[in-house]
Amino acid sequence: MADAKTFKQDMVVSIRYRNDLPPPPMPPKLLDIDTGGLAQYLTTGYASGLAKREEPNIEVDAEGGMPIDMIGIPGYFLGDESAIMAPEILPVLDPADQALMMSFEQLKSQGAKNNVSFLRKSQYMTASQSAKTNDPFVRPSPRPQKTAGPKPPPTPISRDDPENIKRQIQKGFDLANPESIAARPKEAKANPISVAEREAWERPTHPDNRKLDPLEYYPIIPDLDTGTDMASNWQALKFDKSPLPPLKNGRRDDRIDVGLLMASENPELMPAWRAKKEAYDANPEEYSDPGPEPYTWALSVPKQPDSTSRLRQLFDDSNPHKDDQDLMYPLLEESADGSLRIPFERTRVYTDAVRQEVDPRRVVALSLVDPAKLPKHSRFQKREGRAAYYYPIYERVKMKADRGQLSKSRNKRLGANGDSIEDDLPDQVMVSFREPDARERHIRNEFRGRNDASFAAQWEELEREAAALEERERAEMGLEDEDVPTGKGEVNGNGNGAERGDTPPPTNGHRHDDRDADAEEDEDMRDD
Repeated sequence: MADAKTFKQDMVVSIRYRNDLPPPPMPPKLLDIDTGGLAQYLTTGYASGLAKREEPNIEVDAEGGMPIDMIGIPGYFLGDESAIMAPEILPVLDPADQALMMSFEQLKSQGAKNNVSFLRKSQYMTASQSAKTNDPFVRPSPRPQKTAGPKPPPTPISRDDPENIKRQIQKGFDLANPESIAARPKEAKANPISVAEREAWERPTHPDNRKLDPLEYYPIIPDLDTGTDMASNWQALKFDKSPLPPLKNGRRDDRIDVGLLMASENPELMPAWRAKKEAYDANPEEYSDPGPEPYTWALSVPKQPDSTSRLRQLFDDSNPHKDDQDLMYPLLEESADGSLRIPFERTRVYTDAVRQEVDPRRVVALSLVDPAKLPKHSRFQKREGRAAYYYPIYERVKMKADRGQLSKSRNKRLGANGDSIEDDLPDQVMVSFREPDARERHIRNEFRGRNDASFAAQWEELEREAAALEERERAEMGLEDEDVPTGKGEVNGNGNGAERGDTPPPTNGHRHDDRDADAEEDEDMRDD
């Protein structure tokens, strides 16, 4: 009977009551081969011990070799993925490495060279070929052609280079108008148009949804004929809530489209702002910029609820019927000086507004214009085709509804002198029309004068007229100072109401004799 052998076993769980099986009562039928040398390699403890002793020689970082943490990448969360993308301008390779960048087709087309005999293709020579070869007047091998070396790589051009920007702009014009390439001047150079860019222009696709197809195309161009008193810049206004309640039929009150928004000094916040402004001007390193000057904004709308259509026709300079008296008479009311004007009533006062100055070269407003859908007298009818006209935005203003100003009889806020803020604001504004003076025309056409080469002559004339107007005003101020030696005087250039009792209603495009009305209109136009 063979001796019973015990083997050490690594058990996963502990054994409380051990009951080993007895050895078999019969002798083994197979040979007893000593496997003691292999027994240690067959146990589970050997494998676990080997794994503990021999650590894997693999050097990995905390991210496993894959940079999935995007926090450290500059500009990634701002929408700039250039740090993880291939550079647009490839680096210039060393001339010694240019041969390594040759494709297989380029290497294959070079053929065999005379100085490399083992690269020649083995071939059989006939008798005629050997006879030609033995002829002393015939060159045994063709004269080797001088192969041009690899061209030097082009000099990389920066994306922000002014010359590159001009060529990119010209490339866009050439791509949109191929017929104008032959007529462009020689000094106007453009970057080459790739096949992908031409296909993208002919078959544009949406960047996010490939299934969408464009319905209409609009070229983006500036509206040079439209100017404002802010150097042809515009303000983007946003109201926290609707300034006017809806009409009884539930429709929107469209008088807000022709309303007047006038800005005046905020007496409550102005002292604190001036103190911060003086501290910032004296030491800008320690004090922060207080921002724009605080204003009180008053919104006035036409008094008559159904006057929007008529006012739009009056404000349209291209409307041939803008001076019709039948169009203006239903809107006129007698003012305090006896003249007939259009009344605008104050409906809202905003003492809190968030103002944010933006770059007018990057923030613009678009207006899609289709001349086919406009009246015949529209100024856009003179232009060819539809277009998207852009207007530069220099400031965003968000009007916050002041709960204390919703009612005029309660919760009146007081200014610095103890008076109510609403006491300094007019409840009603009487509006008349006049022609702009030379200074106003100069300011309104400033954007066109800087950007339209065909308007250069008119722009020079406007500059001369504005300079002449300033000279006349300075001369008049000097004469007034001589007439009033005490420095106190009152200029009254208006007649009373009786003298103007027979004055016809003012028409759009004709200057009125009331200077106070003109000054009031100037203030309205600056604040609008």
